[in-house]
Amino acid sequence: MKTNPASLTARVTIGALFLIIGVALVVLALSATGLRSATPTAGTLNPTGPTVTWAGTAVGGGSLDESTCVEGVNCDTYILTLSGTPTDWTGLKARIVISSPDPTGETDYDLYVHKGDNSGPIVPNGTSANSGTPPEVVDLDPNDPNTGTGQFSVHVVYFSASAAFQYSGSASAISSSTAPALVPTAPQDTGPKIGFQNFEAPGILVPVTDSSQGPTLHTVEYMGHDSGEPSVGNNWNTGVTNFQSDLQTLFIKFDDSCPSNGQSAIWYNSPAPTSQLIDSDPIGFTDRQTGRVFAGELTLLSPTCKVSFTDTDGLDALGQPDYAGWTPSEGSGIPSSVDHETIGGGPYHAPIPARPPGTIYPNAVYYASQSLVVLNVPQASRSDDGGLTFGPSVLTTSACGGLHGHIKVAPDGTVFIPNNSCSGEGAVLVSEDNGITWNIRTVPGTTSNPALQDPQVGIDNNGRVYFVMSSATGTGSQAVVATSDDHGATWHNVYDVGAAYKLQNVFYPAAVAADGGRAAVAFYGSTTGGDGSANSFNGVWHLYVANTFDGGQTWTTTDVTPNDPMQRGCIWAHGGADICRNLLDFFDMTVDKQGRVEVGYVDGCTDGTCAQAALTARGNAYTARGVIARQSSGRRLIAKFDPPNPLHAKSAPGMPSVTQRRVGPVVHLAWSEADTGNSTIKSYQILRGTASNAETLLTTVSGTQTKYDDLSATDTSKTYYYKVVAVNGVGTSCRNNEIAAPYVGDTCTGLILQRTPPGHPEQSSQGLAPASLAIDYIAAGEPPGTNNLLFTMKVTSLSSLPTNSRWRIVWNSYSAQTYNQAAEQFYAGMRTDQNGAVTFEYGTVATAVVGLVIGVPTETPIGALPGSSFNADGTITLIVPKGAVGNPQPGDLLGAVNGRTFTGDTSETQNLERSTLLVDHSFVKAQRDNGHPAATYMLVGNVACAAPTPTPTPKPHGKK
Repeated sequence: MKTNPASLTARVTIGALFLIIGVALVVLALSATGLRSATPTAGTLNPTGPTVTWAGTAVGGGSLDESTCVEGVNCDTYILTLSGTPTDWTGLKARIVISSPDPTGETDYDLYVHKGDNSGPIVPNGTSANSGTPPEVVDLDPNDPNTGTGQFSVHVVYFSASAAFQYSGSASAISSSTAPALVPTAPQDTGPKIGFQNFEAPGILVPVTDSSQGPTLHTVEYMGHDSGEPSVGNNWNTGVTNFQSDLQTLFIKFDDSCPSNGQSAIWYNSPAPTSQLIDSDPIGFTDRQTGRVFAGELTLLSPTCKVSFTDTDGLDALGQPDYAGWTPSEGSGIPSSVDHETIGGGPYHAPIPARPPGTIYPNAVYYASQSLVVLNVPQASRSDDGGLTFGPSVLTTSACGGLHGHIKVAPDGTVFIPNNSCSGEGAVLVSEDNGITWNIRTVPGTTSNPALQDPQVGIDNNGRVYFVMSSATGTGSQAVVATSDDHGATWHNVYDVGAAYKLQNVFYPAAVAADGGRAAVAFYGSTTGGDGSANSFNGVWHLYVANTFDGGQTWTTTDVTPNDPMQRGCIWAHGGADICRNLLDFFDMTVDKQGRVEVGYVDGCTDGTCAQAALTARGNAYTARGVIARQSSGRRLIAKFDPPNPLHAKSAPGMPSVTQRRVGPVVHLAWSEADTGNSTIKSYQILRGTASNAETLLTTVSGTQTKYDDLSATDTSKTYYYKVVAVNGVGTSCRNNEIAAPYVGDTCTGLILQRTPPGHPEQSSQGLAPASLAIDYIAAGEPPGTNNLLFTMKVTSLSSLPTNSRWRIVWNSYSAQTYNQAAEQFYAGMRTDQNGAVTFEYGTVATAVVGLVIGVPTETPIGALPGSSFNADGTITLIVPKGAVGNPQPGDLLGAVNGRTFTGDTSETQNLERSTLLVDHSFVKAQRDNGHPAATYMLVGNVACAAPTPTPTPKPHGKK
């Protein structure tokens, strides 16, 4: 299956158009010239050379793959013969290269090499289907018995190409030790696709006494909304899934019965007693056999990691989330390190070492973190009493750099720590004596990624290791997998599992395995090439999961977030502070007792404003919301839970993920369907109501439509509630995907982006913040007939103005770098001096990192804001010329828009955007938006706004 940078639907449409046009054009051509092949049509390559060459002659057009192409129209064939016997090719291989002269990089060919003719089998590693113009390369190994010598069919498909940029082909004899130009495309599993449903952390306020901003007596956070680099696990004894990030440990109970109460997933927070300031690099681990869950936080102190564990899913003796449900531990071995820790566990390797008397916990527990003595190399220690205490730390190696992944333990007790860079390749650090000594085993064909990215491993019940990493290429990176049956001494099945979607950049892979031969990997992927961490990167990212059911010989890959990017722009992978480091450094995946894959990931582009923006939009939401993608159809990682007739199984669709964007009198709906049930979606039913769980059918749209504008949601006093139900030939999806669309204003007078919610300690009813500094809401808009931005901050009252105070609205923008290279945010706001005199100004905010993790934002004023004002009722109006803040265009996004108030400024603090005098902030921590909904504004231009006009509610299809 192929896709392109825009979408599968767009690519299919383009391909279909090319095919129709191509067939029409070729009818006359073929009637006169006969079937076209490459020119020349055939050639022979000898082990001693010379290189043979040919050129394509097909008319051109588009075809998704071999099955849809028309020979001579949008594919052609060259017959290549490798002379001699395999012995004659000892130490050699044949490299086939298909290239195009298109300078734009848009022309795209795909390459398939068959044994014999086009009806023969594709040879090992015989597919190359990379995006755009970079050459397609296949290496043939004549000493592989499945390849050999003799005749081969070189089949070139014109994925999106024209005769104006006709391809050139070549075949050369090269040394077998020559590294492959690109890792070959993974052979595709021919069974049904694997479907997923996405479950987002709910917008529930959680009272906390500690946050990563610092200790406080009165604050709240949204559950799972600051979820960078999460760990996820599943307790096979209870079926409860856990999600560890920041200072929260969340537990999730899934209900697959589609309950009528609307809750298919129930979340609760039970933070560990050791999850307290200072927060750095949270980590979790679940021993799925024993059900023990670990939660760790680095502290920069000794011991460097604070760890607790629970055997009760964080519940006390009364079944309530509480510290009493946890046991604090020693944390780690000494000496330890202060960065990027990991916890893992599993059986002991024979011979089993002596254990403390009375120990009943069956498995070893391992801890490792990066050494500052040898940069990025882990020191590891072992616990023999279930993680309560640890032995001394051991330096695993001094020969590798780059980040390490999570510790995994094989069924025979062999311990693995994957590493990004050992002699320029990915590798595993392996211990076969329970963590006492370690060996480096590199993975040939992989290339270390210059970005700080973890490789990962999964290990199946037979001990097969599945390695995955973001392997660097000249145009980005690939999702490279490999398998080993001898603890990493040799590797096989080295493939790119992202090529099926034309991915040119891959970040933060994860891996899990269960039954023998069954494994899954996950990763963020983009079809845009280049440096994915560069601030200028303009691609979008989706979450992908690839499964294998035959030990890594074939793979099937799923886009888990179709039509719903989980990040726009760059993903920063170089440490420190950057606005596109909202996802932090990794994510995780697990498997439940019924073999479902569960991926705990971070959505950096949450809610309708960001998710529905055009692919060309600049900006992002810069969120860090926790999401679990949970398998809902297809074969499982545990075979006994496969659906009946698993290779041909069909099922009802999964729940679509729905977003809304209410602007004036229109509610814009969009949805993402990641589980068709392997049966074509026939239609989507859109339900609407004005009370929760009281929706009725509004309309029905085509199964190919994923957006709908409700023009009849005109009552500004009402919140509208929506559900979207998918329908295929088997049945309908569960209806537990309700989304609320409250009225928030229009772009002329301002859209409310964030309100201080009920229960917040800074609500005026709580009395915990001065009325002049407690933020009620913030809003953004574009006054008609101007070229300005409008920002509004509403505090409870400004009838009395405090002196030496500031009221700020801040948003993320790389355009701030035009004023200050270190700045990545703008601010606009009001200030009072020591006499209470009011001024309005705008400027930049730069965030420096102190130590390893603490960001300190600093303001630099640029100029005044004429036309701005305030009112005694607490309304502050800020008028900002667009040209002064990067000149954002219609469709672009202002992300992480937030309000901040400060009082008692001194010369030391008056320019600091984080100080102990910060009174209120609207759920943005430094540069990440942790609010609900995300405070993102989409520009529309300074156009007039129509007054809400009631329109008839559309009738459901089939009614009159």
